[in-house]
Amino acid sequence: MEDGKMNKAKLIKKDSPMQEEIKQARKARKLRRKHPTSARNAFDMTTEWLKTKKEETPSARKAFASLFTNTDPQSA
Repeated sequence: MEDGKMNKAKLIKKDSPMQEEIKQARKARKLRRKHPTSARNAFDMTTEWLKTKKEETPSARKAFASLFTNTDPQSA
């Protein structure tokens, strides 16, 4: 199933050179699938930042009410 093509099934004897080749190909595919740790760390850091930012943010009602609690006398 390499490159999107279907191959005929083959009987491969254990400990044959073909079997080793298949094992190596599987290992290579598995390594390519893993996400780099730097990208994973950046994702985790962003997620944590968003969580803390959300916790720090007051509710929309409180934020809107706070706009009118400290009114400036000149603005009236």
